[in-house]
Amino acid sequence: MVASTGSTKETTTDLFSYLESLPRSSLLALYQDEKRGEYAAKTILQKLPELARQFTMRLTVCGGAFPFKMTTAWSASRNKKDVKFALTRMEALCVINPIKLKETDEVNKEITTKSGKRARHTFDNIDPNAIVVLTEPFYKAIQLSLTSLKRAPYPELSNQDLENLIEYEKQKPTEKKKYPNEAPTPTELETFTQMRWDSTLHHLVGTGDKNYEDPPEAIKEFLKQTGLMQPDPDYRGKFTPPMIISSKGYEFMLNDVHVQVWLFILKYIQTQIKPEEAQREALLFIICLSFCKVGKGYRASDLSKGTKNVMKDLYQFGLLYICKIGGSTVFFPTRVAVNLVVGGLADGTDAAGSASENTSIAALSSSAAATRVLENALEESTPSKNHIAIIVQTNFQVCAYTTSTLHFAMLGLFCDVTSFRRLPNVIFYRITRDSVKAAFKLGIQARQILRFLKMHAHPRLRTGDQPLIPGNVEDQIILWDRERSRVKTVEVYSLLCHDPEEYEAVRQYAEDIEAFGWGNETKRRIIVNYDKAEKVQNFVRKWRAKRAGM
Repeated sequence: MVASTGSTKETTTDLFSYLESLPRSSLLALYQDEKRGEYAAKTILQKLPELARQFTMRLTVCGGAFPFKMTTAWSASRNKKDVKFALTRMEALCVINPIKLKETDEVNKEITTKSGKRARHTFDNIDPNAIVVLTEPFYKAIQLSLTSLKRAPYPELSNQDLENLIEYEKQKPTEKKKYPNEAPTPTELETFTQMRWDSTLHHLVGTGDKNYEDPPEAIKEFLKQTGLMQPDPDYRGKFTPPMIISSKGYEFMLNDVHVQVWLFILKYIQTQIKPEEAQREALLFIICLSFCKVGKGYRASDLSKGTKNVMKDLYQFGLLYICKIGGSTVFFPTRVAVNLVVGGLADGTDAAGSASENTSIAALSSSAAATRVLENALEESTPSKNHIAIIVQTNFQVCAYTTSTLHFAMLGLFCDVTSFRRLPNVIFYRITRDSVKAAFKLGIQARQILRFLKMHAHPRLRTGDQPLIPGNVEDQIILWDRERSRVKTVEVYSLLCHDPEEYEAVRQYAEDIEAFGWGNETKRRIIVNYDKAEKVQNFVRKWRAKRAGM
Protein backbone atom coordinates (compact mmCIF):
# COMPACT_ATOMS: atom_id res chain seq x y z
CA MET A 1 0.00 0.00 0.00
CA VAL A 2 2.84 2.41 0.76
CA ALA A 3 6.06 3.38 -0.86
CA SER A 4 8.62 6.09 -0.35
CA THR A 5 7.60 9.19 1.55
CA GLY A 6 7.20 12.33 -0.49
CA SER A 7 7.19 15.98 0.43
CA THR A 8 4.86 16.97 3.21
CA LYS A 9 2.21 19.59 3.76
CA GLU A 10 1.63 18.71 7.40
CA THR A 11 0.44 22.17 8.36
CA THR A 12 -2.92 21.53 6.68
CA THR A 13 -5.57 20.23 9.02
CA ASP A 14 -8.48 19.89 6.60
CA LEU A 15 -9.25 19.26 2.96
CA PHE A 16 -9.65 22.89 1.91
CA SER A 17 -6.42 24.23 3.38
CA TYR A 18 -4.69 21.37 1.56
CA LEU A 19 -6.39 22.27 -1.72
CA GLU A 20 -5.17 25.86 -1.39
CA SER A 21 -1.60 24.60 -0.97
CA LEU A 22 -1.72 22.65 -4.25
CA PRO A 23 -0.32 23.98 -7.54
CA ARG A 24 -2.98 25.52 -9.78
CA SER A 25 -2.56 22.72 -12.31
CA SER A 26 -3.39 20.07 -9.68
CA LEU A 27 -6.47 21.92 -8.46
CA LEU A 28 -7.74 22.63 -11.97
CA ALA A 29 -7.31 18.93 -12.78
CA LEU A 30 -10.00 18.15 -10.17
CA TYR A 31 -12.51 20.39 -11.97
CA GLN A 32 -11.54 18.90 -15.34
CA ASP A 33 -12.53 15.36 -14.37
CA GLU A 34 -15.34 14.38 -16.72
CA LYS A 35 -17.57 12.53 -14.24
CA ARG A 36 -16.55 13.95 -10.86
CA GLY A 37 -15.45 17.52 -11.63
CA GLU A 38 -18.94 18.90 -11.02
CA TYR A 39 -18.90 17.58 -7.44
CA ALA A 40 -15.47 19.13 -6.83
CA ALA A 41 -16.79 22.49 -8.07
CA LYS A 42 -19.94 22.18 -5.94
CA THR A 43 -17.85 21.39 -2.84
CA ILE A 44 -15.57 24.38 -3.42
CA LEU A 45 -18.60 26.62 -3.91
CA GLN A 46 -19.87 25.59 -0.46
CA LYS A 47 -16.51 26.54 1.08
CA LEU A 48 -16.35 30.05 -0.39
CA PRO A 49 -17.39 33.06 1.72
CA GLU A 50 -20.95 34.28 1.20
CA LEU A 51 -19.91 37.21 -0.99
CA ALA A 52 -17.60 35.00 -3.07
CA ARG A 53 -20.48 32.57 -3.64
CA GLN A 54 -22.62 35.44 -4.92
CA PHE A 55 -19.84 36.56 -7.25
CA THR A 56 -19.40 33.00 -8.53
CA MET A 57 -23.10 32.46 -9.24
CA ARG A 58 -23.46 35.81 -11.00
CA LEU A 59 -20.36 35.21 -13.11
CA THR A 60 -21.70 31.76 -14.03
CA VAL A 61 -24.93 33.16 -15.47
CA CYS A 62 -23.12 36.12 -17.10
CA GLY A 63 -20.94 34.00 -19.36
CA GLY A 64 -18.10 33.50 -16.89
CA ALA A 65 -16.54 36.97 -17.18
CA PHE A 66 -17.41 40.49 -16.02
CA PRO A 67 -15.56 43.82 -15.62
CA PHE A 68 -14.03 44.33 -12.17
CA LYS A 69 -15.66 47.78 -11.82
CA MET A 70 -19.12 46.30 -12.28
CA THR A 71 -18.54 43.37 -9.92
CA THR A 72 -17.83 45.85 -7.12
CA ALA A 73 -21.26 47.34 -7.79
CA TRP A 74 -22.78 43.95 -6.93
CA SER A 75 -21.58 44.50 -3.37
CA ALA A 76 -22.25 48.19 -2.84
CA SER A 77 -23.44 47.56 0.71
CA ARG A 78 -20.22 45.71 1.65
CA ASN A 79 -16.88 47.30 2.44
CA LYS A 80 -13.84 46.97 0.19
CA LYS A 81 -12.15 44.61 2.62
CA ASP A 82 -14.89 42.00 2.11
CA VAL A 83 -14.68 42.33 -1.68
CA LYS A 84 -10.90 41.84 -1.66
CA PHE A 85 -11.22 38.91 0.73
CA ALA A 86 -13.84 37.25 -1.50
CA LEU A 87 -11.71 37.67 -4.63
CA THR A 88 -8.63 36.41 -2.80
CA ARG A 89 -10.41 33.23 -1.75
CA MET A 90 -11.79 32.70 -5.25
CA GLU A 91 -8.32 33.04 -6.78
CA ALA A 92 -6.71 30.78 -4.14
CA LEU A 93 -9.15 27.96 -4.97
CA CYS A 94 -8.77 28.48 -8.75
CA VAL A 95 -12.35 29.64 -9.16
CA ILE A 96 -11.14 32.70 -11.10
CA ASN A 97 -8.04 33.44 -13.13
CA PRO A 98 -5.40 35.71 -11.55
CA ILE A 99 -6.72 39.28 -11.72
CA LYS A 100 -4.70 41.80 -13.71
CA LEU A 101 -2.83 44.27 -11.50
CA LYS A 102 -1.60 47.79 -12.16
CA GLU A 103 1.80 48.38 -13.72
CA THR A 104 4.71 48.61 -11.26
CA ASP A 105 5.36 52.32 -11.82
CA GLU A 106 1.72 53.17 -11.25
CA VAL A 107 1.59 51.07 -8.10
CA ASN A 108 4.71 52.72 -6.67
CA LYS A 109 3.04 56.12 -7.02
CA GLU A 110 -0.12 55.10 -5.19
CA ILE A 111 0.92 52.46 -2.66
CA THR A 112 3.58 53.70 -0.24
CA THR A 113 3.99 53.58 3.51
CA LYS A 114 4.78 56.56 5.72
CA SER A 115 8.47 55.67 5.63
CA GLY A 116 8.40 55.73 1.83
CA LYS A 117 8.80 51.98 1.42
CA ARG A 118 6.56 50.17 -1.04
CA ALA A 119 3.60 48.40 0.58
CA ARG A 120 2.92 44.69 0.30
CA HIS A 121 1.55 43.46 -3.05
CA THR A 122 -2.18 43.03 -2.35
CA PHE A 123 -5.54 43.41 -4.06
CA ASP A 124 -5.27 47.16 -3.39
CA ASN A 125 -3.50 47.44 -6.75
CA ILE A 126 -6.10 45.77 -8.99
CA ASP A 127 -6.28 47.36 -12.41
CA PRO A 128 -9.67 49.18 -12.60
CA ASN A 129 -10.03 47.93 -16.17
CA ALA A 130 -9.38 44.30 -15.20
CA ILE A 131 -11.84 41.54 -16.10
CA VAL A 132 -12.84 38.96 -13.48
CA VAL A 133 -12.94 35.62 -15.32
CA LEU A 134 -13.92 32.18 -14.03
CA THR A 135 -11.33 29.52 -14.84
CA GLU A 136 -12.55 27.44 -17.77
CA PRO A 137 -12.49 24.07 -15.92
CA PHE A 138 -14.42 25.48 -12.94
CA TYR A 139 -16.89 27.30 -15.21
CA LYS A 140 -17.73 24.12 -17.12
CA ALA A 141 -17.90 22.04 -13.93
CA ILE A 142 -20.18 24.42 -12.03
CA GLN A 143 -22.48 24.77 -15.07
CA LEU A 144 -22.77 20.99 -15.24
CA SER A 145 -23.42 20.87 -11.50
CA LEU A 146 -26.23 23.43 -11.68
CA THR A 147 -27.96 21.66 -14.58
CA SER A 148 -27.47 18.07 -13.40
CA LEU A 149 -30.24 16.17 -11.63
CA LYS A 150 -27.86 13.62 -10.06
CA ARG A 151 -27.65 13.95 -6.28
CA ALA A 152 -24.79 11.48 -5.87
CA PRO A 153 -21.83 10.64 -8.12
CA TYR A 154 -22.52 6.90 -7.90
CA PRO A 155 -25.85 5.04 -8.32
CA GLU A 156 -27.21 4.03 -4.95
CA LEU A 157 -28.29 0.42 -4.48
CA SER A 158 -31.98 0.27 -3.66
CA ASN A 159 -33.27 -2.05 -0.95
CA GLN A 160 -34.61 -4.34 -3.69
CA ASP A 161 -31.22 -4.43 -5.45
CA LEU A 162 -29.53 -5.33 -2.19
CA GLU A 163 -32.08 -8.04 -1.42
CA ASN A 164 -31.54 -9.54 -4.89
CA LEU A 165 -27.78 -9.67 -4.29
CA ILE A 166 -28.30 -11.25 -0.87
CA GLU A 167 -30.62 -13.87 -2.36
CA TYR A 168 -28.11 -14.64 -5.11
CA GLU A 169 -25.37 -14.94 -2.47
CA LYS A 170 -27.43 -17.53 -0.59
CA GLN A 171 -27.79 -19.61 -3.75
CA LYS A 172 -24.13 -19.26 -4.83
CA PRO A 173 -21.98 -18.28 -1.84
CA THR A 174 -18.70 -16.49 -2.48
CA GLU A 175 -15.81 -18.93 -2.23
CA LYS A 176 -12.90 -16.58 -1.51
CA LYS A 177 -13.94 -14.47 1.44
CA LYS A 178 -11.49 -11.56 1.42
CA TYR A 179 -14.41 -9.36 2.43
CA PRO A 180 -17.59 -10.21 4.40
CA ASN A 181 -20.48 -11.58 2.34
CA GLU A 182 -23.19 -9.83 4.34
CA ALA A 183 -24.36 -6.22 4.26
CA PRO A 184 -23.76 -4.38 7.57
CA THR A 185 -26.51 -3.01 9.77
CA PRO A 186 -26.21 0.66 10.83
CA THR A 187 -24.93 -0.46 14.25
CA GLU A 188 -22.38 -2.84 12.72
CA LEU A 189 -21.16 -0.07 10.42
CA GLU A 190 -20.58 2.31 13.35
CA THR A 191 -18.91 -0.44 15.38
CA PHE A 192 -16.65 -1.39 12.46
CA THR A 193 -15.36 2.17 12.11
CA GLN A 194 -14.91 2.65 15.85
CA MET A 195 -13.11 -0.66 16.38
CA ARG A 196 -10.83 -0.29 13.34
CA TRP A 197 -9.88 3.29 14.23
CA ASP A 198 -9.48 2.55 17.93
CA SER A 199 -7.27 -0.46 17.19
CA THR A 200 -5.00 1.83 15.15
CA LEU A 201 -4.79 4.43 17.93
CA HIS A 202 -4.23 1.78 20.62
CA HIS A 203 -1.44 0.23 18.56
CA LEU A 204 0.09 3.67 18.02
CA VAL A 205 0.17 4.44 21.74
CA GLY A 206 0.98 0.86 22.73
CA THR A 207 -1.74 0.22 25.30
CA GLY A 208 -1.65 -3.57 24.98
CA ASP A 209 -5.42 -3.65 25.55
CA LYS A 210 -6.64 -7.15 24.61
CA ASN A 211 -10.14 -5.81 23.94
CA TYR A 212 -8.80 -4.37 20.68
CA GLU A 213 -7.37 -6.58 17.95
CA ASP A 214 -4.19 -5.56 16.18
CA PRO A 215 -4.70 -3.40 13.08
CA PRO A 216 -3.90 -4.90 9.66
CA GLU A 217 -0.22 -5.30 8.78
CA ALA A 218 -0.64 -2.65 6.09
CA ILE A 219 -1.63 -0.12 8.77
CA LYS A 220 1.33 -1.09 10.98
CA GLU A 221 3.70 -0.59 8.08
CA PHE A 222 1.98 2.69 7.26
CA LEU A 223 2.48 4.00 10.82
CA LYS A 224 6.17 3.15 10.62
CA GLN A 225 6.84 4.64 7.19
CA THR A 226 5.03 7.88 7.95
CA GLY A 227 7.10 8.45 11.10
CA LEU A 228 4.19 8.19 13.54
CA MET A 229 6.03 5.29 15.19
CA GLN A 230 9.76 4.75 15.70
CA PRO A 231 12.09 2.01 17.03
CA ASP A 232 12.46 2.16 20.83
CA PRO A 233 15.65 4.21 21.44
CA ASP A 234 16.16 2.55 24.86
CA TYR A 235 16.02 -1.03 23.54
CA ARG A 236 19.32 -2.88 24.07
CA GLY A 237 18.31 -6.40 23.00
CA LYS A 238 19.72 -8.51 20.18
CA PHE A 239 16.55 -8.58 18.10
CA THR A 240 14.65 -5.92 16.16
CA PRO A 241 13.62 -3.14 18.59
CA PRO A 242 9.88 -2.75 19.21
CA MET A 243 8.05 0.18 17.63
CA ILE A 244 6.82 2.96 19.93
CA ILE A 245 5.05 6.26 19.38
CA SER A 246 7.21 9.11 18.04
CA SER A 247 7.00 12.86 18.53
CA LYS A 248 4.99 13.07 15.28
CA GLY A 249 2.69 10.36 16.58
CA TYR A 250 2.12 12.18 19.85
CA GLU A 251 1.35 15.39 17.96
CA PHE A 252 -1.07 13.35 15.86
CA MET A 253 -2.85 12.05 18.98
CA LEU A 254 -3.40 15.60 20.27
CA ASN A 255 -5.77 16.40 17.39
CA ASP A 256 -9.51 15.73 17.30
CA VAL A 257 -10.87 12.79 15.30
CA HIS A 258 -11.66 14.84 12.18
CA VAL A 259 -8.09 16.19 11.99
CA GLN A 260 -6.62 12.75 12.80
CA VAL A 261 -8.51 11.15 9.91
CA TRP A 262 -7.51 13.93 7.54
CA LEU A 263 -3.82 13.68 8.54
CA PHE A 264 -4.03 9.93 7.94
CA ILE A 265 -5.42 10.56 4.45
CA LEU A 266 -2.76 13.21 3.80
CA LYS A 267 0.09 10.90 4.81
CA TYR A 268 -1.49 8.13 2.75
CA ILE A 269 -1.39 10.34 -0.36
CA GLN A 270 2.22 11.34 0.28
CA THR A 271 3.45 7.74 0.57
CA GLN A 272 2.17 6.52 -2.78
CA ILE A 273 4.45 5.45 -5.64
CA LYS A 274 2.75 7.99 -7.94
CA PRO A 275 1.72 10.73 -5.47
CA GLU A 276 0.17 13.10 -8.04
CA GLU A 277 -2.08 10.42 -9.53
CA ALA A 278 -2.98 9.04 -6.08
CA GLN A 279 -3.61 12.56 -4.82
CA ARG A 280 -6.11 13.28 -7.59
CA GLU A 281 -7.97 9.98 -7.17
CA ALA A 282 -8.05 10.20 -3.37
CA LEU A 283 -9.24 13.82 -3.29
CA LEU A 284 -11.98 13.23 -5.86
CA PHE A 285 -13.13 10.07 -4.07
CA ILE A 286 -13.26 11.83 -0.68
CA ILE A 287 -15.24 14.69 -2.24
CA CYS A 288 -17.65 12.26 -3.92
CA LEU A 289 -18.14 10.33 -0.66
CA SER A 290 -19.48 13.52 0.95
CA PHE A 291 -22.43 13.33 -1.47
CA CYS A 292 -23.15 9.69 -0.60
CA LYS A 293 -25.43 8.45 2.19
CA VAL A 294 -24.16 6.78 5.33
CA GLY A 295 -25.01 3.08 5.36
CA LYS A 296 -26.17 2.92 1.74
CA GLY A 297 -24.52 0.49 -0.67
CA TYR A 298 -22.68 1.46 -3.86
CA ARG A 299 -21.19 -0.88 -6.47
CA ALA A 300 -17.40 -0.87 -6.76
CA SER A 301 -17.83 -1.52 -10.50
CA ASP A 302 -18.89 2.13 -10.87
CA LEU A 303 -15.42 3.25 -9.75
CA SER A 304 -12.32 3.71 -11.88
CA LYS A 305 -9.31 1.43 -11.39
CA GLY A 306 -7.40 4.08 -9.43
CA THR A 307 -10.40 4.83 -7.22
CA LYS A 308 -10.85 1.13 -6.46
CA ASN A 309 -7.32 1.07 -5.03
CA VAL A 310 -8.16 4.06 -2.82
CA MET A 311 -11.39 2.32 -1.77
CA LYS A 312 -9.46 -0.76 -0.60
CA ASP A 313 -7.05 1.36 1.43
CA LEU A 314 -9.87 3.35 3.04
CA TYR A 315 -11.35 0.00 4.07
CA GLN A 316 -8.09 -0.74 5.91
CA PHE A 317 -8.45 2.58 7.75
CA GLY A 318 -12.06 1.76 8.68
CA LEU A 319 -13.54 4.63 6.66
CA LEU A 320 -15.41 2.34 4.27
CA TYR A 321 -17.05 -1.04 4.75
CA ILE A 322 -16.61 -3.44 1.83
CA CYS A 323 -18.49 -6.68 1.29
CA LYS A 324 -18.87 -9.07 -1.61
CA ILE A 325 -22.47 -10.15 -2.12
CA GLY A 326 -23.78 -12.17 -5.04
CA GLY A 327 -20.56 -11.78 -6.99
CA SER A 328 -20.64 -7.97 -6.70
CA THR A 329 -18.27 -5.89 -4.57
CA VAL A 330 -20.25 -3.28 -2.65
CA PHE A 331 -18.91 -0.48 -0.46
CA PHE A 332 -20.77 1.30 2.34
CA PRO A 333 -19.58 4.80 3.34
CA THR A 334 -19.22 5.34 7.09
CA ARG A 335 -20.21 8.49 8.95
CA VAL A 336 -16.56 9.52 9.36
CA ALA A 337 -15.89 9.27 5.60
CA VAL A 338 -19.02 11.21 4.62
CA ASN A 339 -18.34 13.94 7.18
CA LEU A 340 -14.65 14.36 6.30
CA VAL A 341 -15.45 17.25 3.94
CA VAL A 342 -18.24 18.60 6.15
CA GLY A 343 -15.77 18.85 9.04
CA GLY A 344 -13.56 21.06 6.91
CA LEU A 345 -16.52 23.26 6.00
CA ALA A 346 -17.27 23.80 9.68
CA ASP A 347 -13.68 24.55 10.65
CA GLY A 348 -13.63 28.26 10.02
CA THR A 349 -15.78 31.30 9.44
CA ASP A 350 -14.78 31.73 5.81
CA ALA A 351 -17.36 29.20 4.69
CA ALA A 352 -20.16 31.55 5.59
CA GLY A 353 -18.57 34.69 6.97
CA SER A 354 -16.32 37.47 5.77
CA ALA A 355 -12.96 39.00 6.56
CA SER A 356 -14.54 41.69 8.70
CA GLU A 357 -16.18 39.19 11.06
CA ASN A 358 -14.53 38.09 14.27
CA THR A 359 -12.72 34.86 13.42
CA SER A 360 -12.61 33.71 17.02
CA ILE A 361 -16.39 33.26 17.26
CA ALA A 362 -16.34 29.82 15.65
CA ALA A 363 -13.48 28.68 17.84
CA LEU A 364 -15.24 29.86 20.98
CA SER A 365 -18.55 28.24 20.06
CA SER A 366 -16.76 25.02 19.14
CA SER A 367 -14.93 25.02 22.47
CA ALA A 368 -18.16 25.75 24.35
CA ALA A 369 -19.97 22.95 22.51
CA ALA A 370 -17.17 20.50 23.28
CA THR A 371 -17.28 21.52 26.93
CA ARG A 372 -21.05 20.90 27.12
CA VAL A 373 -20.63 17.45 25.56
CA LEU A 374 -17.89 16.64 28.06
CA GLU A 375 -20.00 17.85 31.00
CA ASN A 376 -22.92 15.65 29.90
CA ALA A 377 -20.59 12.66 29.52
CA LEU A 378 -19.19 13.14 33.02
CA GLU A 379 -22.70 13.28 34.50
CA GLU A 380 -23.75 9.94 32.98
CA SER A 381 -24.01 6.95 35.31
CA THR A 382 -21.97 4.79 32.90
CA PRO A 383 -18.58 6.43 32.21
CA SER A 384 -17.79 7.08 28.56
CA LYS A 385 -14.56 5.77 27.06
CA ASN A 386 -14.45 8.58 24.52
CA HIS A 387 -14.01 11.44 26.97
CA ILE A 388 -11.32 12.58 29.38
CA ALA A 389 -11.29 15.48 31.85
CA ILE A 390 -7.99 16.37 33.53
CA ILE A 391 -7.24 18.34 36.69
CA VAL A 392 -3.58 19.18 37.35
CA GLN A 393 -2.84 20.06 40.98
CA THR A 394 -0.08 22.31 42.31
CA ASN A 395 1.64 19.27 43.88
CA PHE A 396 2.12 17.82 40.35
CA GLN A 397 -0.62 15.22 40.81
CA VAL A 398 -2.81 14.59 37.75
CA CYS A 399 -6.46 13.53 38.21
CA ALA A 400 -8.04 12.27 34.99
CA TYR A 401 -11.72 11.34 34.73
CA THR A 402 -11.64 8.55 32.12
CA THR A 403 -12.02 4.79 31.73
CA SER A 404 -10.13 4.47 28.43
CA THR A 405 -6.89 2.50 28.33
CA LEU A 406 -5.91 4.76 25.43
CA HIS A 407 -5.97 7.76 27.75
CA PHE A 408 -4.10 5.79 30.42
CA ALA A 409 -1.30 5.15 27.94
CA MET A 410 -1.25 8.76 26.71
CA LEU A 411 -0.78 10.06 30.26
CA GLY A 412 1.75 7.32 31.01
CA LEU A 413 4.03 8.72 28.32
CA PHE A 414 4.96 11.70 30.51
CA CYS A 415 3.69 10.75 33.99
CA ASP A 416 5.28 8.43 36.56
CA VAL A 417 3.61 5.05 35.95
CA THR A 418 4.63 3.81 39.44
CA SER A 419 2.36 6.48 40.95
CA PHE A 420 -0.69 5.13 39.09
CA ARG A 421 -3.85 4.74 41.19
CA ARG A 422 -7.34 4.02 39.95
CA LEU A 423 -10.95 4.45 41.06
CA PRO A 424 -14.03 3.40 39.01
CA ASN A 425 -14.08 6.54 36.85
CA VAL A 426 -10.89 8.43 37.73
CA ILE A 427 -7.15 7.73 37.63
CA PHE A 428 -4.27 9.45 39.40
CA TYR A 429 -0.75 10.02 38.15
CA ARG A 430 2.14 12.22 39.25
CA ILE A 431 4.35 14.30 36.99
CA THR A 432 8.03 13.93 37.90
CA ARG A 433 11.30 15.13 36.44
CA ASP A 434 12.29 11.60 35.43
CA SER A 435 8.94 10.87 33.75
CA VAL A 436 9.04 14.11 31.75
CA LYS A 437 12.69 13.49 30.81
CA ALA A 438 11.69 10.02 29.56
CA ALA A 439 9.06 11.66 27.36
CA PHE A 440 11.67 14.03 25.97
CA LYS A 441 13.81 11.03 24.99
CA LEU A 442 10.91 9.78 22.86
CA GLY A 443 10.89 13.11 21.04
CA ILE A 444 7.83 14.47 22.86
CA GLN A 445 8.14 18.21 23.47
CA ALA A 446 7.14 20.30 26.47
CA ARG A 447 4.62 22.26 24.41
CA GLN A 448 2.94 18.99 23.38
CA ILE A 449 2.57 17.87 27.01
CA LEU A 450 1.14 21.24 28.06
CA ARG A 451 -1.19 21.33 25.07
CA PHE A 452 -2.56 17.87 25.90
CA LEU A 453 -3.23 18.85 29.53
CA LYS A 454 -4.91 22.12 28.53
CA MET A 455 -6.94 20.63 25.69
CA HIS A 456 -8.45 18.01 28.01
CA ALA A 457 -8.81 20.22 31.08
CA HIS A 458 -11.91 19.60 33.23
CA PRO A 459 -14.93 21.77 32.24
CA ARG A 460 -15.08 23.31 35.73
CA LEU A 461 -11.60 24.78 35.18
CA ARG A 462 -12.84 26.66 32.11
CA THR A 463 -15.50 28.64 33.96
CA GLY A 464 -13.20 30.68 36.21
CA ASP A 465 -10.31 33.05 35.63
CA GLN A 466 -7.67 30.61 36.87
CA PRO A 467 -5.19 28.98 34.44
CA LEU A 468 -5.98 25.46 33.17
CA ILE A 469 -2.60 24.30 34.51
CA PRO A 470 -1.05 25.69 37.74
CA GLY A 471 1.70 28.16 36.93
CA ASN A 472 4.34 26.31 38.94
CA VAL A 473 3.68 23.05 37.05
CA GLU A 474 3.76 24.70 33.61
CA ASP A 475 6.95 26.62 34.42
CA GLN A 476 8.66 23.52 35.79
CA ILE A 477 7.91 21.44 32.69
CA ILE A 478 9.36 24.23 30.53
CA LEU A 479 12.46 24.43 32.77
CA TRP A 480 12.98 20.66 32.53
CA ASP A 481 12.85 21.03 28.77
CA ARG A 482 15.42 23.84 28.82
CA GLU A 483 17.82 21.68 30.82
CA ARG A 484 18.48 19.80 27.59
CA SER A 485 19.80 22.90 25.81
CA ARG A 486 22.02 24.56 28.41
CA VAL A 487 25.11 24.11 26.23
CA LYS A 488 24.99 24.29 22.47
CA THR A 489 27.89 22.70 20.58
CA VAL A 490 29.03 24.21 17.30
CA GLU A 491 31.75 22.85 15.01
CA VAL A 492 34.51 25.47 14.59
CA TYR A 493 38.02 25.93 13.15
CA SER A 494 40.91 27.46 15.15
CA LEU A 495 43.43 29.69 13.37
CA LEU A 496 46.69 31.16 14.77
CA CYS A 497 47.86 34.42 13.16
CA HIS A 498 51.54 35.42 12.75
CA ASP A 499 51.28 39.00 14.02
CA PRO A 500 48.74 41.62 15.18
CA GLU A 501 48.37 43.08 11.67
CA GLU A 502 47.42 39.69 10.22
CA TYR A 503 45.10 39.06 13.15
CA GLU A 504 43.22 42.30 12.50
CA ALA A 505 42.90 41.61 8.76
CA VAL A 506 41.62 38.06 9.27
CA ARG A 507 39.23 39.12 12.04
CA GLN A 508 37.75 41.84 9.84
CA TYR A 509 37.30 39.42 6.91
CA ALA A 510 35.71 36.76 9.14
CA GLU A 511 33.24 39.30 10.49
CA ASP A 512 32.38 40.47 6.98
CA ILE A 513 31.40 36.95 5.87
CA GLU A 514 29.69 36.22 9.24
CA ALA A 515 32.18 33.47 10.10
CA PHE A 516 33.77 35.03 13.21
CA GLY A 517 33.10 33.12 16.42
CA TRP A 518 35.73 34.23 18.95
CA GLY A 519 39.11 35.92 19.01
CA ASN A 520 42.00 36.70 21.38
CA GLU A 521 44.14 39.61 20.23
CA THR A 522 46.92 38.88 22.76
CA LYS A 523 47.34 35.25 21.67
CA ARG A 524 46.47 36.14 18.04
CA ARG A 525 44.02 33.23 17.88
CA ILE A 526 40.75 33.34 15.94
CA ILE A 527 37.92 30.78 15.94
CA VAL A 528 35.60 30.74 12.91
CA ASN A 529 32.56 28.68 11.86
CA TYR A 530 33.70 25.40 10.37
CA ASP A 531 31.50 25.63 7.27
CA LYS A 532 33.27 28.87 6.27
CA ALA A 533 36.77 27.86 7.40
CA GLU A 534 37.95 27.16 3.85
CA LYS A 535 37.09 30.71 2.75
CA VAL A 536 39.05 32.13 5.70
CA GLN A 537 42.04 29.89 4.93
CA ASN A 538 42.06 31.02 1.30
CA PHE A 539 41.99 34.64 2.45
CA VAL A 540 44.92 34.05 4.83
CA ARG A 541 47.00 32.43 2.09
CA LYS A 542 46.34 35.27 -0.33
CA TRP A 543 47.00 37.89 2.36
CA ARG A 544 50.35 36.30 3.32
CA ALA A 545 51.37 35.92 -0.34
CA LYS A 546 50.52 39.54 -1.07
CA ARG A 547 52.45 40.68 1.99
CA ALA A 548 55.49 38.54 1.08
CA GLY A 549 55.63 40.07 -2.40
CA MET A 550 55.66 43.64 -1.14
